[in-house]
Amino acid sequence: MKQKMILVLLMITMLTSCSTAGGNDHQETTLRSLFGDRFLIGTALNTAQIIGRDTAALQIVRTHFNSVVAENCMKCEVIHPEENRYDFTQADKFVEFGEKNGMAVIGHCLIWHSQLAPWFCVDDAGNNVTPEILKQRMKAHITTIVSRYKGRIKGWDVVNEAIVEDGSYRKSKFYEILGKEFIPLAFRYAHEADPDAELYYNDYNMHVAGRRNTVVELVHSLKTKGLRIDAIGMQGHIGIDYPDIKEFEESMQVFAEAGVKVMVTEWDMSALPTISMTANVSDTAAYRKELNPYPVGLPDSVSQAWNFRMKMFLDLFVKHSNFVSRVTVWGVTDEDSWKNNFPVCGRHDYPLLFDRNYEPKPFVKELLFDKKYDLFNLQYRLNMKKEMRYLVPGDYMADPAVHVFNGRVYIYPSHDWESGVEENDNGDHFNMKDYHVFSTDNIMHGEVTDHGIVLQVEDIPWAGRQLWDCDVAEKDGKYYMYFPLKDKNDIFHIGVAVSDKPEGPFIPQSDPIRGSYSIDPAILDDGDGNYYMYFGGLWGGQLQRYHNNKAVESAAFPADNEPAIPARVARLSRDMLEFAEKPRPVVILDEEGRPLTQGDNGRRFFEASWMHKYKGKYYFSYSTGDTHRLCYAVGDNPYGPFTYRGVILTPVVGWTTHHAIIEYQNKWYLFHHDCVPSGGKTWLRSLKVTELEYDMDGNIITIDGGA
Repeated sequence: MKQKMILVLLMITMLTSCSTAGGNDHQETTLRSLFGDRFLIGTALNTAQIIGRDTAALQIVRTHFNSVVAENCMKCEVIHPEENRYDFTQADKFVEFGEKNGMAVIGHCLIWHSQLAPWFCVDDAGNNVTPEILKQRMKAHITTIVSRYKGRIKGWDVVNEAIVEDGSYRKSKFYEILGKEFIPLAFRYAHEADPDAELYYNDYNMHVAGRRNTVVELVHSLKTKGLRIDAIGMQGHIGIDYPDIKEFEESMQVFAEAGVKVMVTEWDMSALPTISMTANVSDTAAYRKELNPYPVGLPDSVSQAWNFRMKMFLDLFVKHSNFVSRVTVWGVTDEDSWKNNFPVCGRHDYPLLFDRNYEPKPFVKELLFDKKYDLFNLQYRLNMKKEMRYLVPGDYMADPAVHVFNGRVYIYPSHDWESGVEENDNGDHFNMKDYHVFSTDNIMHGEVTDHGIVLQVEDIPWAGRQLWDCDVAEKDGKYYMYFPLKDKNDIFHIGVAVSDKPEGPFIPQSDPIRGSYSIDPAILDDGDGNYYMYFGGLWGGQLQRYHNNKAVESAAFPADNEPAIPARVARLSRDMLEFAEKPRPVVILDEEGRPLTQGDNGRRFFEASWMHKYKGKYYFSYSTGDTHRLCYAVGDNPYGPFTYRGVILTPVVGWTTHHAIIEYQNKWYLFHHDCVPSGGKTWLRSLKVTELEYDMDGNIITIDGGA
């Protein structure tokens, strides 16, 4: 055990050191060195760390953090268990640790309804004490503790979690006896005990409007009474699917406008699905798999999503570092987190910056060691939040295919309408019937011309229904539109229609392409006379019904650990009307050169193929479908294989999105759709565009989809 601990400490030391450009000196890159001139970066210490037993965690704390808060040892039930007895054993050690290591020490917390010593608000018979007695007890408690550490504690969480989400006051014993005046009383007593200490109000789910608004009223009320309040503590207990980062940011800004600093006081992010707790959860659901889905580690797709979202929040804190004064992580490693056994014993979660082996999570490693990631030029944030334009606000258009023909941008979307069909996984509610063509010579601000209907279901001899995502290619002055359509047996095939002009109209061939199947054709003009079609889509796109280009009797998906179902690619014939070869799989590899698996649904292909070239490389992009991302992979030739590179667009409002990527007038653009104008109806989508950018290594800089 001793040898193992020495090895862990050695690894931590190595991980927190990096060489300078000259190679002769060593400069430590740590979280505190990255953020020190912006805000305090802190962590909560538990008992094992305070008493010095978890030495590996303490090494991380000393290396990376410049602020500490006690997780439990300053709460009433520990520090003041009986009316006339205080226990400062752990609290003293905690404060001494912070002082010895030159850290800002935060006191947590003076008044809280939870973890309250049982005697505090009741008499010997268990009845509520009188208001005067409770005031005396509050004053004695606060004065004794704050006075003991006067001049040694930077600031106190004076009152914790006193307001509920609807904006009313929590019906705690303090509120029952004193009403809402217990809060200004607590702030007055704390200030009198140490006039130089900062004072904070702290609460969770502060993105909720009701709680936020009442907290703002509280701030104004305290200031009107002449009382000190320096900051609002926004507990950062977030999840992988909540809250909306925009809501969190809105509350940050509202608090700052109220004239106080903002502190993210208990930052962690659950990697597990949100659970709706019931009264009998511990009895009937304790061992259900969904309560503990990852007992031995996170799947790659979940880990990637977790790291991506944590980086988004961290960047948000940096963005507002003019009023964010502290960010405190609620624990050192995943092993320390209170979330591990919540809401039932035995649950494993992964919410903190360092894992159970004391190693930094991937996004933390990126911050510490990736010299290409310049956090403080805010490139990531600035490119996540980009100007977007709805191109056809008067109608519902989706699935854009976009090309530059004759110096003008032509857009070929599918056309949504209210079909009246109930929404389902087969996509029957997407019963589109025609295509329009749009064009412009100024993508972000110019007029968009509607050239009208250029092809419709009734024009196509072999048509059944559902005219989905199309694409168009030009060769020798002719324009070829490739479209998916169900035949009269409800099977998708890909057809071709031809025009003399990019704006149509397009005349369909009498039959679909021989050997074609599934949906979402996308055409690459490789510039050497060869044209390639990429196609395929799962679920309603029917790709799972085919194996080796042959229909199978019963569709089946691979196991989660097996290679994912790939898109297909085929070179087109010289006349552009048929396949010149049998379709091949479009294989996407992970960083280790292994095909992405079916269970890796945060990265694997689902639908919406697109191909473009950038600096000689082939960029295959696609939708992940049920995880709602646009992702991309890069290869050296049109057939691949392609190595997964990252996320182009985070989820949009709506089920998912389709896209096109083009270069026009020396700028790159991403065309896609969302469902904001229709109020979230997934079958009524609206066409959007935004600028797309690459970093110096050819990586596409992720754009925020807005969901």
